[in-house]
Amino acid sequence: MNFFLRHLIIFPFLFLSGHAQASQPQHVGEVKLGGAIWNLMDEADRNAVHGAFIYRPLSSFYNIQPSALIIWADEGQHYFAIGAHKGLYRQGKFSLSVAFHAGLVDSPEELGDNVEFYTALGAQYQLTRNWSAEVELGHISNGGLGENNPGSEGLTLSVRYVL
Repeated sequence: MNFFLRHLIIFPFLFLSGHAQASQPQHVGEVKLGGAIWNLMDEADRNAVHGAFIYRPLSSFYNIQPSALIIWADEGQHYFAIGAHKGLYRQGKFSLSVAFHAGLVDSPEELGDNVEFYTALGAQYQLTRNWSAEVELGHISNGGLGENNPGSEGLTLSVRYVL
C-alpha cells in the first residue's frame, strides 16, 4: 500500500477516537525504553533500542501527546524524531495507541534517505500505577522521498514509566 495512503487511513483515528485516558490524573509525561527486532518481513536480522519521551495529553488538542523518539540500531545508525501519540482505546489495564514521527537518520544508506517517517500501533498493559509494558508494531519509511524506499517493519517490547 502506498505510504501516503496508509497514513491517510491512520490519521482519522487520531482525531475521531474518544478520550482513552480520561481516568488518569495529570502528569508530566512518560518515558519509554525498549528493544526491537527490525526487518520482520525479511530476515528479522536487525536489533535496536528505542527510547522516547511522551508528553501528557493535550486536552485542548484532541488529547494528542507530543513525543520525541530516538532509535539506536545495532549497526550504529541513529534515528532522531518528533511526533505524536494518540490513545485509541482503554479497557481496564489494557489500552491501544497509534503514533507518527518524522525525523532524521544519520546513516541513510539502508533506508534510502535522511528523512524518515515512523508509524506504529501499540498495545499497553498497566502493571502498576506508574509502570506499563508495551508491544509495538512499527514501520519506518522515507515515504518515497529518496530514490530507494525499502522501508522496514519492527516489533518493539518496551516498558513505560509515568513521570
